[in-house]
Amino acid sequence: MGWLIGQMWLLIAASALLGLIIGCWVCSRKKPVENDDQDIELARLRSSIEECQAAKNNLRSQVAELESQLNIKSRPTPVSVPTFYEAPSEGEPDDLQQIKGIGPKLETLCHDMGVYYYQQIANWTDSQVAEVDQKLSFKGRIGRDNWRGQARKLIDSQ
Repeated sequence: MGWLIGQMWLLIAASALLGLIIGCWVCSRKKPVENDDQDIELARLRSSIEECQAAKNNLRSQVAELESQLNIKSRPTPVSVPTFYEAPSEGEPDDLQQIKGIGPKLETLCHDMGVYYYQQIANWTDSQVAEVDQKLSFKGRIGRDNWRGQARKLIDSQ
């Protein structure tokens, strides 16, 4: 048994020495060289990104300078005022009751506000519709019944 232990020890030591030699050889091998073309392309792309960032910052400063010169931020927004008449000025007033949603009472209210013609209603902007809508007793009526579209159709049919 003593002889067997002596023989095994020699094999274990030889195996360890062989593993150590192979490990050192594998670790000492040269690592694959990085592709120089990829490094060059990466450097070119980074340079391009930096140039784009600089151009973007330059354009932003130019826009800010132009806005301050034009004073865009401090300009008031124009207020549109609906066209109202004191009395019918273009002949007889149109029959506003032909527009669905306008009955005798609303026609009277429209006349009291100075609205007599389909053309007036057809030319209203959204802000003008909102202003007139506030004066009516039925809020949202103009949009729900599409007075502007109906007025345009009535103008076309005349």
